[in-house]
Amino acid sequence: MKEYFEGLGSYLSLKDRVHQNIKFQIMRGNLRPGTHLLEEELSKAMSISRAPIREALNKLEKEGFVTITPRKGAAVSRITSPMIEDIFEIRETLESLAVKKAIGRISIEELEKVGEDFKKFINKPADRESRINYLALDKEFHDLLSQNCGNEKLIEILANLQEQIHWLRNISLKRTTFSGSVKEHLAIIEALKRNDEELIVKNLLLHLERAKRSSLEEINSWSDTSNN
Repeated sequence: MKEYFEGLGSYLSLKDRVHQNIKFQIMRGNLRPGTHLLEEELSKAMSISRAPIREALNKLEKEGFVTITPRKGAAVSRITSPMIEDIFEIRETLESLAVKKAIGRISIEELEKVGEDFKKFINKPADRESRINYLALDKEFHDLLSQNCGNEKLIEILANLQEQIHWLRNISLKRTTFSGSVKEHLAIIEALKRNDEELIVKNLLLHLERAKRSSLEEINSWSDTSNN
């Protein structure tokens, strides 16, 4: 944790460096849902005072990554089926709007480049490293859609939502498969190149439905394991 913290650079304030550090650990799955975040332990791990840690935890609570309970302190937020349903319901609505507004704003060259990047995963073994790299590419692609929508507020909202989605996908990493997902992304890209709004949204929603199902299956498997 300290190594990544020091690598963030001095251009960020101390509070923001702490915030980014803890969020990174959560998103990568290094801090699992339900893990208690003790200020004293975090303070020692990062060799800083507890004040910026407290501020960072409060910010992470507003973003949905941390839950703070009176007299119990902070913990990484637990992921539930209703939470996943809610996140994807919002994502489907907002990302559909963003991609409609992005039509014609993304260059063919950009779309072809990211398409070629996706094709590289078709025959790759689905080991942990490849899955992590694939999820990074998936996030890059969806960021490309939202960042070209021309609506700054929508970009801001989707950026935070994408971080939560990336968190969910990292936690369900072992369920990430390439062949079907690559085809879904390539179908979205082809529809974008044709400026076919109806087909773009249709393919996007099919892709998001599969991603939601994968996350729900992972959460349900946790419940099954705890009940055995």
